[in-house]
Formats: sequence, C-alpha cells, structure tokens
Amino acid sequence: MSAIHAFLVQYGLIVVYLGVIIEGESVVVAAGFLAHQHVLTPYSVFLAAFAGSVTGDQLLFFVGRYFAGSRFVQRQTKRPLFIRVLDQIQRNQVAFILAFRFIYGMRTISPIAIGIARVNPVLYAGLNLASAAAWAAIMTTIGYLFGQTVERFAGRLHQDHKLIIAGLLLIGLPVAIGLARSWHAHRQARAASDAEAP
Repeated sequence: MSAIHAFLVQYGLIVVYLGVIIEGESVVVAAGFLAHQHVLTPYSVFLAAFAGSVTGDQLLFFVGRYFAGSRFVQRQTKRPLFIRVLDQIQRNQVAFILAFRFIYGMRTISPIAIGIARVNPVLYAGLNLASAAAWAAIMTTIGYLFGQTVERFAGRLHQDHKLIIAGLLLIGLPVAIGLARSWHAHRQARAASDAEAP
C-alpha cells in the first residue's frame, strides 16, 4: 500500500467531514471518486458528507440566531445577496431551507440569514437533516460517476496517479476555492470603500 493510499484510507473521511464544513461540493465529489477507486466506501463518504453538512449549517444557523452582532455576521449581512436571501426566507421558509445548499454561493450566507430571521430551531433542524441527506447522496453519486468517467478515459493510469488526482481534488481544490473567495471578497470590500470615498 502506497503512502498516498494509506493516508487517504486513514484520514480521508476526516478530511471529507472537515472539508464539507469549510468548502462543500468539490470535497464530496473527490471523495466519491475515491469510493469508485475502492479507497473509501460510498456509504462512509455519504455519512461523512452528511455529518459535515449538518454540522456546518447548524453552527452557522446558531451564529446568526445568537451572535447577530458579531463582526463575522455583520460582514455577511452587508453582502448584496443577503436582502434577497431574507426575502426568499419570508416567502417560503420550508422550500428555501430545503433548497439553499443546492444553490452555488448560498451555503454560508443562508443559514446565517435563517438564524437572523428567527426561524424555529426545531423546524430548521428537521429540514436541515433531510436536505443534507439528499445533498450528500447526490454529491457522492456524482463523484462516483466521475470516477467511472476517469476510468473510461484514463483507465491505463497507474493507481497512484489516480489517487494523486483525487488527493488534489480533495485537498487542493477547497484551498484554491477558499483563496479565490477571499480574493473576491477583498475586491468587493475595496470597491465598496472606493465608492464611499469622496
């Protein structure tokens, strides 16, 4: 067993759990790929993704509900998308809670807005569990099918090469996305500051 394979077998599910909290979709897709390569099992990937999604979104909900005055929450409320999210929550709480994690760019701001909107915590928890289960199953399946596609077009690659691809997706892609988002947020903040300047 190679060092890459051993690392992914031992720590892969922890990376999936934490990666879903930090980033989301790309981590689960990469983990689904690993399941196709028999490094992880599809069911364990689903459970790690489900647990990470529930944990992250419940934490953000409680941050919005009980720490609305914090600097982090205030920064989220100043985003242009925030008012639109609040409007959607007021129109149909249930549909929005079930759908927001499937809409790119909504995963961080939505649970915070739901908390600020004072949605019943029991209602949110129940819908969050149902939506997270569906999301984790769909993303794991996409990753598994992606593995089949890679196998079809790159079937002759050495197993370690395939694991390197999966490792880069699992660890590198969330980091790259996080840096891109930070850079974009910095640009938006700078543009807003320039616009306010006399």
